Amino acid sequence: MGSAYDEERERPPYKGGRHFEEVKDFFGGRCCYCGIAFGRTTPAVQDHLIPMNKADLGLHAWGNVVPACQPCNAKKQRADWRDFIIERAGSDAGERHARVKAFLEQYRYQPSFDLRDVAEELYEEVGSIAMTLISTKIKRLRDKL
Repeated sequence: MGSAYDEERERPPYKGGRHFEEVKDFFGGRCCYCGIAFGRTTPAVQDHLIPMNKADLGLHAWGNVVPACQPCNAKKQRADWRDFIIERAGSDAGERHARVKAFLEQYRYQPSFDLRDVAEELYEEVGSIAMTLISTKIKRLRDKL
């Protein structure tokens, strides 16, 4: 879904690597949440502003992948990025918020389709396919008995 969304916005599908370098550069080589500078002892990791799970439905796409330090990445879990920045950045929270908002605007991360409906359809289809495979496997096992 993330690749298709990137292509819809006329961007190459987000792959990490040099794409992540571009994202880190956007944030000035700093964690998007707390603002710590990345270096040898503080490497950047990829995080999703909107988590990629069944509840939050974020995409692995341009505009949703941000650089984070390991402590922020480990602690954020499913927290809303706005609240998490306030917790982690303290007095620099305003600057961090502005930077993330500029990032979202530049990469136009605002899926226009209802991801919840798409995800529910996919889960139903996958469940149906899984049940068919299970039934087929059971039938084969019965034939061998």
